[in-house]
Amino acid sequence: MQSEALSAVRALFDNYPARYWIAGGWALDLFADRVRRPHSDVDVLVLARDLHHVAATFTAPRPTLENPNTGDQRPWEPGETLTPGPDVLAFPDELFPAPVRIMLAASDGDDWVYHRGRGTTRKPLDEITLTNGLPYLAPEIVLVYKSRSDRPKDTEDFHDVADLLDPARRAWLHAHIAPRYPDHPWLPTLS
Repeated sequence: MQSEALSAVRALFDNYPARYWIAGGWALDLFADRVRRPHSDVDVLVLARDLHHVAATFTAPRPTLENPNTGDQRPWEPGETLTPGPDVLAFPDELFPAPVRIMLAASDGDDWVYHRGRGTTRKPLDEITLTNGLPYLAPEIVLVYKSRSDRPKDTEDFHDVADLLDPARRAWLHAHIAPRYPDHPWLPTLS
């Protein structure tokens, strides 16, 4: 799948020495092997424990810390403690075909850990990593993030890829949405 925005991210992360994943709607496009809808940005997930690699790799320009609710940005100082989930790093929008945002993931050893809850939603890093020209998050991981929202694009994303999920991915996603949101509208489709 060709995309000017994804090509820019590939070039940006060419010298990044740690794991990273295309996340969000673009990850679902990579999984579906087609562009399903327009995207306003490219989300890239990195492990919070690898922030020193982010600081060492991205020096000019250095990403800023962005408030995901307001879009306000302030300088990010390497070594500053950031929290998986609410903290987002952003590159200057004018440098890329689409804004590039770095989200942070919690981890425990070789496991990705969902930052919400008690650390019980987790999966081995090797299992959450798929590739289609770029490393991207497995769809069940993207969808567990999206399940907490009722934004129309998240519901559209779910319905666009639900039929592509194999039984193991469906079961994992169901098992990790149902306890938190027992009346979630996606559960019947996943059953």
